[in-house]
Amino acid sequence: MSTETNPQLEKREETEQKGTQHRRSQAGSEARARHGAAVNTEEHPRYVISIAAEILGVHPQTLRLYEREGLVEPQRSGGKIRLYSERDIDRVRSIMRLTNDLGVNLAGADAILYMRERMLNLYEEMARTRDELLAQLEELRRELDVD
Repeated sequence: MSTETNPQLEKREETEQKGTQHRRSQAGSEARARHGAAVNTEEHPRYVISIAAEILGVHPQTLRLYEREGLVEPQRSGGKIRLYSERDIDRVRSIMRLTNDLGVNLAGADAILYMRERMLNLYEEMARTRDELLAQLEELRRELDVD
């Protein structure tokens, strides 16, 4: 049984809503970047491991463990220094929420994040397909002069 009070539950729901909005915004940014309209700064590596650990409130060894387990893949500088992007930071936050708050083990967190990513990709694909079909329908209506 959950021991969350209503304010805790509301805060979690608010955080999840912000995460959904963030992912939708991110998907739009990625689409613009593919078309040359913007550069996606979320994937730009910017934090060394000590700063990333401080941002996340964990020990750097935790980030090394997540990397060793394949949960996060920071880019490397020429000197082999790990560099974490905003996307990496968000992913680690998700892992921490799953493991610390929900009691999921690391393998389960990896599976959940993979399935979430697949679902988001499928959602984006469905939205693109819907837009294409609506455009085709509109074109057919114009050709047939149907209102």
